[in-house]
Amino acid sequence: MLAFLLDILAFPLYVVELAAAAAQFSPEAYLRAATSREAQIAALNIAFFAGVSEMLGQSVILVVNRVALYRFLASLAFTGFSYVVTAFTWAASAIMTAPLTRIGVLTPDEFWRVAGVVSIAFAPRLLGVFSIAPYFGVALGNILEVWAMALAIFGLHVGLELPLGAAAFCGGAGWLVSYWLRSFLGRRLAHPLGRLRVLISGSALEQTPQQIIDDLVAAVQGNKKA
Repeated sequence: MLAFLLDILAFPLYVVELAAAAAQFSPEAYLRAATSREAQIAALNIAFFAGVSEMLGQSVILVVNRVALYRFLASLAFTGFSYVVTAFTWAASAIMTAPLTRIGVLTPDEFWRVAGVVSIAFAPRLLGVFSIAPYFGVALGNILEVWAMALAIFGLHVGLELPLGAAAFCGGAGWLVSYWLRSFLGRRLAHPLGRLRVLISGSALEQTPQQIIDDLVAAVQGNKKA
């Protein structure tokens, strides 16, 4: 029983260690993600918490909109799972485009290996909590996006032994497909997803962080004039 509890406590530390190593382009981290089921599970946790981090950055919106605690937690989980789905889409797209390179082929049997490598590439996006900040938040979000893509390409190269050119093609194409799919579904399912978001959060979340700051500035200026 004690050993079981220690294993449970050790797993979060393992996730943190794997994320830190992955963010620093550690070949050993990506080899683990490609070969170890434990590392693949940890990698999916990294992708999940990357989504949670992004939603935490928007927690000020949830607070201002007076979202209940259970709905707040549901919003975190919803965003986290959407990141896992994005990682799966990225991995599947990389596998489907690999034969086009003719020098590096990935098979459907390697899905979990590819998904593990792609998922730990989400490690920089654990900093997504800061990307909601006004002024520099958008730039930081773009940096994290490019960083994650570079890590995915690196991981496909060292973890799955793809030639660098093939890894760049598969990683880049996989990202483009997942980005296109997100944009396409976002447009096609805008109203259903909007209703789902309101159902989960209990609010339309109409106020953005920038609008909140603008309101505060306007209030301060109004008080000064008064």
